[in-house]
Amino acid sequence: MNNKHQNRKVRKNRTGLFFWTAPVLLFCLTLAVFSFALLPYAQLAVSAASVYLVDSSKIVKTEKAEEGEYPSFGSEFGTIRIDKAGIYFPVFQGDSLDNLNKGVCHFYGSKMPGEGGTVVLSAHRTTHFSNLGVLQAGDTVNVDTTWGSYVYGVTGMEIIDPANESYLDDVGEEQLVLLTCYPFNFIGSAPQRYLVKCRLISGPAKQWFNTTEGGVS
Repeated sequence: MNNKHQNRKVRKNRTGLFFWTAPVLLFCLTLAVFSFALLPYAQLAVSAASVYLVDSSKIVKTEKAEEGEYPSFGSEFGTIRIDKAGIYFPVFQGDSLDNLNKGVCHFYGSKMPGEGGTVVLSAHRTTHFSNLGVLQAGDTVNVDTTWGSYVYGVTGMEIIDPANESYLDDVGEEQLVLLTCYPFNFIGSAPQRYLVKCRLISGPAKQWFNTTEGGVS
């Protein structure tokens, strides 16, 4: 009799333990699944916040290019304005992470406005180039520099793989390429690139002589 009573007590304790632990385990499992699912969103939030929440103790004062001098790496040498897309930002020399957090960047291996080749400007799809997708053929892009103002007309858009750098090729005339990651609403590291290609409409010709910064001699 005592054994039966003891066995019932053990079974009752086990049942009670199950009813206590099952919800806890289910909660932990649900929390783990949600944490995994929300991880890309958290990464995107951190990436976007890093653009605006900058440690003031680590800020390097932006250098502005002097008129008539080839812009040194990291210096601000102009602005880009695209009225249709609500884009009006400073342009920096070199597409480093620090520069991309501050504005639109000139790809260091491409030509400068006025040099007659391919000019590449890039920016984040989550910040400065977030509205780039609204542009259509015929829209205009204004780039003001320390050596002159340039107007470009949009000729077309293209989606490419990151390894495809054919947009840097010389096309025999001056063109402006606006570059960002794609898709625009992708969570995490976007797998493709979005290009807006433009032709030069107006602006002064400019050749750089005796420079060590990569200018044309």
